[in-house]
Order: sequence, then structure tokens, then C-alpha cells
Amino acid sequence: MSAHQSERVDRANARALRLLYDADPVLVDVRPAIEVIPGMTKDTVLTSGPPLHWDAYTGGQRTAILGGVLHEGLASSTAEAERLLSREAVRVAGCHDFGAVGSLAGVTTASMPVLVVEDAGSGNRGYCTLFEGAAPARLNYGVYDASVQQNLEYLAGVIGPALGAAVRSLDGGIPLRPIMARALRQGDELHSRNTAASALFLQEILPALFDLGADLAREVVGYLTSGDYFFLRPSMAAAKAMADRMYGAEGSSVVTAMAFSCAEFGIRVAGLGPRWFRGPLPEVEHARFFPGHDLGDMEIMGGESLITEVCGLGAFAQAAAFTLQNYQGKPEVMVRRNLEMYRITAGEHEVFKIPFLEYRGTPAGIDVRKVVATGVTPALDVGIAGKGGGQIGAGSFRAPLQPFADACAALAQLN
Repeated sequence: MSAHQSERVDRANARALRLLYDADPVLVDVRPAIEVIPGMTKDTVLTSGPPLHWDAYTGGQRTAILGGVLHEGLASSTAEAERLLSREAVRVAGCHDFGAVGSLAGVTTASMPVLVVEDAGSGNRGYCTLFEGAAPARLNYGVYDASVQQNLEYLAGVIGPALGAAVRSLDGGIPLRPIMARALRQGDELHSRNTAASALFLQEILPALFDLGADLAREVVGYLTSGDYFFLRPSMAAAKAMADRMYGAEGSSVVTAMAFSCAEFGIRVAGLGPRWFRGPLPEVEHARFFPGHDLGDMEIMGGESLITEVCGLGAFAQAAAFTLQNYQGKPEVMVRRNLEMYRITAGEHEVFKIPFLEYRGTPAGIDVRKVVATGVTPALDVGIAGKGGGQIGAGSFRAPLQPFADACAALAQLN
């Protein structure tokens, strides 16, 4: 790439960052996916990562997709669900192609309630399913059984409608950026740790819950306080709405999406549109497993919560969340990893700040050129699934270099 081309890309990246910094994500609704996600149909199952043919999905991600088909009543048995998917009578598609993002296996089906987050400036929307709760058996962790089905029905029949009614009753919805910025100052990194953000969200929505009636309000509060991870899903939907703004920066080398399936990792770049650049799966850098599990029990079954890293959160804000050291490494390792991310980004976020780094803005705007030049790939905070399904730990992963190199080469040809 010539000096003139590089200068042009630098200018495009400055535009991309401005679009990111000015984003104002607001939770405006909670509705069934089929009612709000453009293009969603009864016989569509969305899942994590660059899209694959049905035959390529394996392990827990395949189980979760089959579970999604059964959950929607499209089939009465796993064998029938397999036949429908093989004949493409049921469509499997990537969440990102529908403006959505999925956690782990990321399965999103028509009746599932999704958080609707809208950027107040551009109107961009991001969608994400609700947190399934703290139980080990969860669809997004590759488990589908009677207890999972019962929980999904509870979310669709009770929690989703109640949250939606509460959010709609608040004039202007719930602005998420202030919650996210404040949570960073209180020990979250908005990916593996959402303790402060979940509490701050409850504080915002609590007055509206009282109008639902005592019994229903009690149900929703019980759900919101059943664990510390509720806010991961609003954070993901917000990050999707924010990141998609950057597609408005023609020629930019800034990453707008990172995601992986059970088979491969992929990225999208602002100046290259919706094209996926694919490579091998990310590798574990540091992890902590729950008692009774080790690395040999791990199965990668997808994930799109990396959209938070795209926006300068998660592993790009590890130094804000030292309580994660069991999963991410010693505090000095977390700081060193966080500082390393500044080497591969186009700027520092104007709103998201890290107190330990003297309120320095988080590294924001992953630049594929800098990734290739330095050989430093993005750090990723990731929940770890087990081969039999369920969560067995969490840790810090590293993205592969190949997709960034391929995107950089494509960008050079474009310019």
C-alpha cells in the first residue's frame, strides 16, 4: 500500500472512529425475534459465526441449532429436525446478516424474545436474545432438554413480555452508553464481567417494573438478579448497533465484526462491507476451568460476544476488571495484554475509560493493517463450553492472524 493509499485509509479510519464515538445505543424494546428482526421467518434459525452449510456444524453448536428447531415446534423429533435442515426446509443463517449477535452457539429463533437496541443518531439496530440464566443447561451452551425448553418458554411467555412492557413505558427507552461507561469505572469490562452494569440497569428499569404489578415485578427482579451476566446481552446488542455505524466510513481498515462458529473464526471490515474473512479458530491464552474440568474437556461451539471487543470493551478493557484475574491471568498480565491492544487500534475511545490507566480511553477501532504489521492479534474474553454442553470455565483467547492478513490484502487491492 502506497503512502498516498495509507493516508486515505487513515482518513477513513478517523471517520469510522468518529461514527463509533458518537454512537448512542438505547434499549427501546424487547419483542419476539420474528416481530422485529428484518427478514426473520418462522422457519429460520440464526446462529453464531460466518455462515456454514448445515452439514459443517458439529458438536454443541449443531445440538443447539437442532434444539432451536424443536423449540419452535418445526419438528417433533431430532431426526425430523435433521431432515428438515438437510433439505433446507429450515434455513440456518448467520446472526450478523440479520443485525443480530449471539452468545456462544448464538441460536436465535422466531419466538425468542430479543433485546432491541437502537442507535439514536443513525437508527441502526442491534438484536440479542435474553440471558438464559445461570443454570448449567443452556441452549447457547449446546444443551437442549426438557429443562432448557421450559426455561425458553418462561423467557418467551413471562420475562420477555414484561421487560418489553417496562422498557416501552419509559420515555425514550433506556440509554445504554452511560451505564456502560459507568460500569467500566466500577470494575466491569462489559464482556466476562457485567456485575456493575447489571445492577445499574436494574436501577434504571426498577421504577417501570412497579407498574407491572407486584407479582410480575417480583418475577422480573428475580430474573435480573439471578446472576451477574444479564447485561452482557444488552452490551452485545449495543455494540452491534455501534459497530455497524462504521460501515459508513468507505475505505476504512477498521474491523466491524469478529465472530466464530464451531469450525472457523471470521472478521468483517468497514471498508469491505459484509464479506467475511475467515481463518482457524482462536486459541486459548489463559483459562480457568470449573472444578472437575480441564482443557481436554473444552469444546468451541461459536460465539459473537466478541462484538464488545470490536467496540473497545471486553479484553480491550481488561485493566478495568482485575476481579477477572483467575480467568485472565495475574493483574500485571491483564495490564500488559490491555496495553498491547493499543498497538493494533486506530484510536482511544472518548467515552469508555479505564481508571487504572489514569482514565485512558480503551483501545478502539481494530486496524487490520496494524495487526498484520505487528503480528499482534486481538485478545478475546471468552466463556468456555464443555464437550457435553454447559459452561465449564472462561478465559482469554487470541484471534488468528490469517483473516486480518487476507482483509489487509483485499483492502490494498481496493485502494
